Amino acid sequence: MSGPRVLYVSSSIGLGHVSRDLAIARELRRLQPDIEVLWVAASPASDVLREAGETMLPEAERWRGASRIAERCVRNGGLDLVHYVYRSLPAWTANALLFREIVVRHAVDIAVGDEAYEVDIPLIMRVLRLPVPFVMIFDFVATDAMTTKPADRVGAWLLNALWSLDGGVYGGGRHSAVFIGEPDDIPSRRFGWLLPNRRQHALSYYDIVGHAVAFRPADYADRATWRRRLGYGCGPLVVCAVGGTSVGRELLELCAAAAPVLRGYLPDVRLVLVCGPRLPTESVRAPEGVTVLGYVPRLYEHFACCDVAVVLCGGSSTTELAALGTPFIYVPVEGHFEQELIAARLARYGIGRHVSLRSATPELFAQAIRQEMGHAATGRSMSLQGAPATARHILKTLGANRRRVKEN
Repeated sequence: MSGPRVLYVSSSIGLGHVSRDLAIARELRRLQPDIEVLWVAASPASDVLREAGETMLPEAERWRGASRIAERCVRNGGLDLVHYVYRSLPAWTANALLFREIVVRHAVDIAVGDEAYEVDIPLIMRVLRLPVPFVMIFDFVATDAMTTKPADRVGAWLLNALWSLDGGVYGGGRHSAVFIGEPDDIPSRRFGWLLPNRRQHALSYYDIVGHAVAFRPADYADRATWRRRLGYGCGPLVVCAVGGTSVGRELLELCAAAAPVLRGYLPDVRLVLVCGPRLPTESVRAPEGVTVLGYVPRLYEHFACCDVAVVLCGGSSTTELAALGTPFIYVPVEGHFEQELIAARLARYGIGRHVSLRSATPELFAQAIRQEMGHAATGRSMSLQGAPATARHILKTLGANRRRVKEN
């Protein structure tokens, strides 16, 4: 292939990032058919990419993933994301060195990183020099301490102070940044004491492109056809899914415990639990009649079929459900400030029903599912142009760099 080479690093925490990354890659190929996309990711993202027929570089075997680190930071069903960031620093250092090696060895023309903080942070600190442009993809801006502990608050402030300096990297030079979402998704408050406003920072230095999904919602408008295609009957269907980490075990088991109560309301209801790639199906306790699945490719097809979905408050899964118009219940992971931001976004749009895992009982959960059953999904629609807009941004950055090289 004679076209430009793109090195694409997909975040390996969960499965939401890789889903939108594949959508962006498809748009890149649609806009420039001769483009070549080379991938680096760790499991479970790497497994999804291989299944999709993408080209994984051999160096991906040495890339240190994020899911395992995140799972080690879980306490009592909650995830302290600031703690996760600091525990990730050694892995990010190793990945940064490997990234620079890959860029040179494979003679790529541009690099893209979806939440690739192992590249982003060294660029801000001026300890990483790249011979090609780099496009960073964000879906949140800044960290938040989720406890009152002084160490957590200082740690979050230090991370945010560094983050607030990235305008020197993405502010009009070789490198650039994209924000997946809308301006209102970014809190209009400071990064921290004496630091700039987060939303104004993003508006100044990032290309804000809208939300991204990996499918055309219109293709799933005929729910009955998709039910037949996937082997579901005509009865009420509830799908509970927790994404690409093992963080959501408690949510799956709460759904399972709610099944007998739910059958009291809806005797023919079918409940499907989707564990994802990192949670063994046999480790989830479920009563007879509840279907327990592992990793399900194109889970959005099952979301399109169901009457109610139950999910953690992940950005990709909730955006997919909103795009499909499927009623859903979302349960933010405690201590996960990003999921709290997503919950605030959903409340602003008037989409979905918020349930706290800490306060929920099987009886309350069954009642919430019953109330959502048959409830028309309403709320303000989201902009879903994130994938094509990001692809256009990448190609524009590539073109600008080629002109810069010719002029020099």
